[in-house]
Amino acid sequence: MAKELSKNLSALSIRSILPNENTDRLIIGLDFGTTYSGVAYAFTTRPDQVYSVTEWPGAVGRTVPKAPTILKYDTDERKVPKHYLETLAKQFVISVPAVWSDKAKDTTLRAARHAGIGPIQLIKEPEAAAMSTLHDLKDHGLSIGDAITICDAGGGTVDLVSYEILKLRPLELKELVPPTGGIAGSMIINKRFEQWIKDTVGERSFQDLKITNGYRLAMKQFDEVIKPGFRSKEDDDQYITFTMAKIKHKPLKYIKASTLTLTGEAMHGIFEPVFKDIDKLIARQVAQVRIKRLQEGHPKGAEIKAIFLVGGFGANAYLRDAVVAAHKDIQVIQPNDAWSAIVRGAVLSKLPQEALVVSSVAERHYGVSAGAEWDYYRDKGRENEKFWDKYEEVYRIRTLAWYIHKHDDLKRSRHIKFPFHNTFSLDPQLKEYKQMYMLQMCASDTAPVHSTKEIKTCCLLKIDLSVVDKDMVQKVQRASDGRWYLRIDFNLIVKIEGARMVFTFECGGKEYGAVEAEY
Repeated sequence: MAKELSKNLSALSIRSILPNENTDRLIIGLDFGTTYSGVAYAFTTRPDQVYSVTEWPGAVGRTVPKAPTILKYDTDERKVPKHYLETLAKQFVISVPAVWSDKAKDTTLRAARHAGIGPIQLIKEPEAAAMSTLHDLKDHGLSIGDAITICDAGGGTVDLVSYEILKLRPLELKELVPPTGGIAGSMIINKRFEQWIKDTVGERSFQDLKITNGYRLAMKQFDEVIKPGFRSKEDDDQYITFTMAKIKHKPLKYIKASTLTLTGEAMHGIFEPVFKDIDKLIARQVAQVRIKRLQEGHPKGAEIKAIFLVGGFGANAYLRDAVVAAHKDIQVIQPNDAWSAIVRGAVLSKLPQEALVVSSVAERHYGVSAGAEWDYYRDKGRENEKFWDKYEEVYRIRTLAWYIHKHDDLKRSRHIKFPFHNTFSLDPQLKEYKQMYMLQMCASDTAPVHSTKEIKTCCLLKIDLSVVDKDMVQKVQRASDGRWYLRIDFNLIVKIEGARMVFTFECGGKEYGAVEAEY
């Protein structure tokens, strides 16, 4: 990787890079997959040139867009043109599965920062794949209003997301329905292949075989050659030799001289259950898009223009043919570089004049538990939960206030405001200004007013109100005895940046960054 980066930097001419150090940025895309990971990069002053790293340790004589996720570099391979890179501003974009939780995304960010990577932005893997695929299409065959579905099939997970094309040049997209996905990646194919070996040679022989180097080499042959090349049950037989292994000769089981015969029929049996799981995910996403478009009375009705297959498993010929057969009314497109689409798309997302996703769809409700004024009809039967507010002299009860609702269109440019107010004694200690709120979430279709088992905690938000301008602190008089207290009215602000939520707060029209999210 270091050698390849050095070569590309040289090709770009270092002399031309250095004078632009204030305007040129190096965009680095990182795709950490369950089984394979990839890196791509580009310079903002050369947005037409996105480089995928294709030279990896262990891939002698081959260029591949990804390397096994478990990897250790030799000391020499860590050397990069450090002096040149230090003159450039860098921006990292890390892709994450579309269905990851907010906590998982935050953990990824913290791990990256701990490794010295930054500044960082996250992007959903299918969104990155859409950036790359649509960039290569150059809007050919696409029209405003078209709906497209991206199926990102990787090693561990399969993620789906659908978009409507709002504008062609520059390309603008909006997410149509919440992303969906599941565990249906190509690793399951490998596990099913291992089970086939066990069923073929028997339990005892399998345990002896599994610890041999020949077994490791056979699995590598299956993963890198046989699996990607499979198309149908009519394929020619494949022969898998377990070097130096002593497998009992069983002609009826297709075992001869420690070589197993893997027929096209057997491969079909290994693949088909996994495809069925993937197609259930595709069918559900497609159905949700069609229902929404019909409900909205969209001019194009239930039409979906295309399904794009991307990711390592998305490049598989059998998967493509099976999806084509299952969805005859939708065009199925498999880009030539489907495996590297995500990491290249991560880079493209930060380059000028590229496709832009202007809104996403809320996957769940988000809100806070707050002390609402007691309401007899709303809160009947919960009398034991009410409490007295000594400052404003009313009874209150903890209720859920939802400010983001499931299926809401969340515009990337929009600031979502959660209104709050806090009361303090007239001479508060500094610690009283340190407020904490639990950001709650709920995946149910209807968000409840009172706490239920369906409500989960997203994160703890810590807000430091001591930074607020003093003229924004109101002095209020209590009605019953005329005693004074302090009150601060403010808005918690939620912004959607890439694949995550970012929190700030505003008071009196001024925005502050003093909000810490603890997952």
